This record gives sequence, structure tokens and C-alpha cells, in this order.
Amino acid sequence: MHTLIDAWVLFAPTTLLLLSLIYLVAATFSGLSGFGFSAIGCLSLILLPAQVGVALLMALSLVTQASSYGSLRAEMRHHGGRWQRPDGVLPFLVGGTAGMPFGLAILAEFGGRGLTAALGVLLVAYAAWSLLKPAALQLRKRHPSARAGLLVGAVGGIVGGFSAFPGSALVVWNGLTGVSKERGRALVQPFVLWMQLVGLSLLLATRPQMFDRSFVFLFVTALPAALLGNRLGVGIYRRTGDRGWRRFTFWALGLSGAGLVMKVALT
Repeated sequence: MHTLIDAWVLFAPTTLLLLSLIYLVAATFSGLSGFGFSAIGCLSLILLPAQVGVALLMALSLVTQASSYGSLRAEMRHHGGRWQRPDGVLPFLVGGTAGMPFGLAILAEFGGRGLTAALGVLLVAYAAWSLLKPAALQLRKRHPSARAGLLVGAVGGIVGGFSAFPGSALVVWNGLTGVSKERGRALVQPFVLWMQLVGLSLLLATRPQMFDRSFVFLFVTALPAALLGNRLGVGIYRRTGDRGWRRFTFWALGLSGAGLVMKVALT
């Protein structure tokens, strides 16, 4: 393990500056869309060893999600309904928690590179199709069911287990059902935050060596830029209309898919 002094020697000031810029842009993107920090953040893997880079992405993503949730909590509570109702976020959380072990098992058994790359390609294709034909297919339900929430959440948990992008399932579902900007954020934000917390806890329990002193040094160095970017993104989100945000969400989903492919190529 490196000491803090070793870490400073290993990571030159220019590298630290570039990393902070990458995380600033990634956090702005995530603060606006509610997901996809890794889509831009994975560029950091060009500069960092894969082990510390992936751990840093997960930790910074968790912190920025928590910051967004804190900033938008009142708005999400107003538009998202009670969390324990059938149309609330609880069924998604339960499904996601149940599905993640299966995703991790798939990762351990088959490896996640091929599946993650395939998911990235599918997300890019879906986003492009949605932008070209945004109203071609919508599954509108007057009474959303807990069963649908459990199923979509479970898919998100499985996908998150092997790709670290659990929010993709909910973003696609929200696009298909045509929910409002506020309603979509009220579902995606807490779900992604919870799944990242579960995933990071499992990683800490099973691979604590990823979180050495080099990780701590880089995390403390990058945190101010990530938090600043998150505040900028949330501010832009509040000034974006429903239609514009919906289109941006599809662009963000496509970019996130491309980011997954890039992450596979870099690790």
C-alpha cells in the first residue's frame, strides 16, 4: 500500500488536475440527469490503474448521488408520492436489492465484460430510437403496480451487479411509460443511490484492498470538484423544462451506454 507521500509522487499535479476536471464534468452530467456519473468518469481510467479507478468512480458517484438526493429531496417527495405506495420507489428498491446478488453471480461466473459491452450497445440503440421516435411506444398505466416495480427493480439490480449501472432499467422504464421529469427523478435518484450503497458495501466487504491509502488520497483530492459539478448540474436541472429534460435523458442514456463500452475497453 502507498503512503500519502507515495501517492503524491505516483500521481503528478497535472494528473490530479485532469482527474478533477473529468469528475467535475461527470458530476455536472449526473446532477442534471440523475444518473450516468461513470459515463464520463470512466475517462479517468486512462490515467489511473483499473483497481483504484473503479473504486474511486463508485465512491464519488455515491457521494454525488447523495448530494443530489439531499438537494432535491423535498421536490422528489412532492412529485414522487409516498415511497411505500405501489407506485412509490419501495418496490423498485426491494426488487433491486433482490436482483443484485444474481448480477454479481453472473459477473463471478461469466465475467462482466461481454455483457457490459452488449448492454452499452443496446442502450445506445434504444436512446437513438427514442430520440427519433419519442412517442412511438409508451406503456401508460393509470394505476402503477408494485409487481411492475419489483420486476423493473430486479432487472436493474441484476444489470447493476455485472455492469455497475443499475439505473438503466428505470430510465428505460420511465421513457416507455412517459412519466414527468419530477416523477422520473423521484424514482431514479433514490434507486440509484440505494443500489450504489449496496454495491459499494459488498465491494468493501469482499475486496477491501481496493480502498487503500492511494484511494483515500485521490478521493479527498477529487471530492471538491465532484461536489461543485453536482451543484451545477442540479441547478441546470431545475431550470430545464419537462420536454427538454426528457430528450436530455435519452442523450444521457446513450452517452452512458457508450461509456459502458469505453469502460470495458479501458479495463
